[in-house]
Amino acid sequence: MFEAFNNYADFSGRASRSEFWLFQVLNIVVLLVSTALILIGGGGTYVVGVGLLAFWVLIAFVPNLAVTVRRFHDHNISGWWAVLLYVVGLIPYVGVLANLGMLWVLVRGGTWGPNNYGPDPVNPWRSAASLA
Repeated sequence: MFEAFNNYADFSGRASRSEFWLFQVLNIVVLLVSTALILIGGGGTYVVGVGLLAFWVLIAFVPNLAVTVRRFHDHNISGWWAVLLYVVGLIPYVGVLANLGMLWVLVRGGTWGPNNYGPDPVNPWRSAASLA
């Protein structure tokens, strides 16, 4: 879950599906806890919930972008496509297609063996010669 924080701003290399999705689970847990604190309200829990959410957004934005870029690299796709899909995802109607395209890349398994961005993160011993 915390592997993305170990590679805080590392935009090179590849990220496995488990590295990406475990970090997303951590994001969801923090979001649910902070939302629960906000909805409970009263006695300062609203302020704590908003503070927790703001703090998390500040510290998790760069690792989230980095792990997403590395996940794109796992498919031998430039990380700039991830940034482009993030931006296009903000456009109404067109953003739905961009988000579906991003989800398709993030869910699929990566390329087997080494690619332009490094060795296979799941099985680094796997080589292109063993695939032939």
